[in-house]
Amino acid sequence: MLTVRYTYLYVLAFLLLLTACVVRPLDRTPYQETDYYEETIDDLEETPVTIFQGDTVKVGWAKVNITPPVGTPLAGYGKRLGMSYEEVHDSAWVRTFAFSNGKTEAYYVALDLLIVPMQVLQELEKIYPELNLKPEQVYLTATHSHTSFGGWGKKLGIKLMTGKYDEELVQRLTQQIVQSMELARRDLQATKVGFGSVSAPSLVKNRLLNDEDNPYYADRQQNRDTELRFLKFEREDGTTAVLSVFSAHATILPSETPSLSRDYPGVLVDELEERIKFASFSAGAVGSHSPVYFDGDTHESTEAVGERLAKLLREELLHVETKYIYTIGHGRTELDLPKPQWRITQGLRLAPFLFNGIFGDHPAYVTSLQLGEVVFLGAPADYSGEFVPQLAKQAQAQGQNAIVTSFNGGYIGYITPDKYYTLDEYETRSMNFFGPYSGSYLTEIMLRQLQQHQP
Repeated sequence: MLTVRYTYLYVLAFLLLLTACVVRPLDRTPYQETDYYEETIDDLEETPVTIFQGDTVKVGWAKVNITPPVGTPLAGYGKRLGMSYEEVHDSAWVRTFAFSNGKTEAYYVALDLLIVPMQVLQELEKIYPELNLKPEQVYLTATHSHTSFGGWGKKLGIKLMTGKYDEELVQRLTQQIVQSMELARRDLQATKVGFGSVSAPSLVKNRLLNDEDNPYYADRQQNRDTELRFLKFEREDGTTAVLSVFSAHATILPSETPSLSRDYPGVLVDELEERIKFASFSAGAVGSHSPVYFDGDTHESTEAVGERLAKLLREELLHVETKYIYTIGHGRTELDLPKPQWRITQGLRLAPFLFNGIFGDHPAYVTSLQLGEVVFLGAPADYSGEFVPQLAKQAQAQGQNAIVTSFNGGYIGYITPDKYYTLDEYETRSMNFFGPYSGSYLTEIMLRQLQQHQP
């Protein structure tokens, strides 16, 4: 009996020790009192954005088909378990704008992918010196299509969403991005630029607040970013190009269909290119924002949403005045992060080493690109559209316009307002990786970087 009793005690002690190793209490230290906040502020001040006044800005554009062979895994839903696609409904592309004013150059890259993969960012940064570029000169974005290709994630947690890792695919994709940049650089010409925006409230909803039992349900119609923002590029010969951004997830198509598609962004871009020379799309502040559609999860729905957005943009395009600009600015601030806080209950989280073992420990940055009076702000996350009014208001006070994009080469999960942290929802529970103040923290850093672009 004594031996059995000691065995139980040993087992209990082992379980308690194991629990102590893998479970931690939630850390609710206000972010402005932390070392990671101070380190990020220091980095922001030590490596501020650089702004160059030069000659008339020249603009070039190019696209390269990046569709890998049939049999490549899809990316976007863990329940696919790495399912490969069997057909290509519409091809994936990288679409790039190049900008130069004689003093500096910059690039805006839009990938028809779920995100800009971390492994691809690492490979690009090895090549930038060969192109006489610094990382902050290349502004990376993605369409966030959940039916584009994967194969670019190494860690287990990423593989569940993107399928088996393919080193050859990563290398090929990196070279295709570089190719698009080089082609866009060769196309540089003096080009007028204009900012436009049109509201599309009937095409986007805040899915985080859809549940009638949600205490914030009544705010669902107000707490959205409904603007379709764009830049119009116009050359002397009448050639026109458009760079567009909208804050609704590209998640119309079903997860179980083994078909590659760009979802509604592909329709939007194709519709625009029937009337103009070149168009691109990037996911805006899509965190918790979904498209509104009525024909089910079908290609008919992607066509309806994409065509409607294209119609709205084309109508507004006629009223957008363009002018020559002379200013290019760019910035990149490394975002120092707290220890991961992937929760298992409201008060307990998994130990950071477990999270990093599953998802990896990747660098994250806040990025920015200034073109004349327009400032692009890039987030390494599913960044919520509920934050956009704060950034737009600050830009307006500076005499500028702000355009927010997500997925700039790092990924730190869903970033939603702090008040939602205790909601038992996918965005605020499963996909909140870094604790209760992630929204306020990231938004403050983005606001500070925006302020550095002030004339």
